[in-house]
Amino acid sequence: MVRLPILAAAALALSFHPVYAQVTDPNMTCADYLKAEASAGPAPSTGDAATDKMAADIDKKMKDYCTAHPKDKASDAAMKVMGG
Repeated sequence: MVRLPILAAAALALSFHPVYAQVTDPNMTCADYLKAEASAGPAPSTGDAATDKMAADIDKKMKDYCTAHPKDKASDAAMKVMGG
């Protein structure tokens, strides 16, 4: 199955982002995620341009989804934007 390596790469890319670690809180809403994201600053570089681009793309999708659905759970949003 091709999707598994893609999801694994996406999870690895997001694991470098400090806010993603906070999404493990099952009660965190998208509004909470957006607040944490705003205060976190830029994501650190992984040193790999393709991984950094993937992380930036997923981060943008997460922000877009959470902006449109602030009451949804952030963990559900993360699964949706990563194709889960």
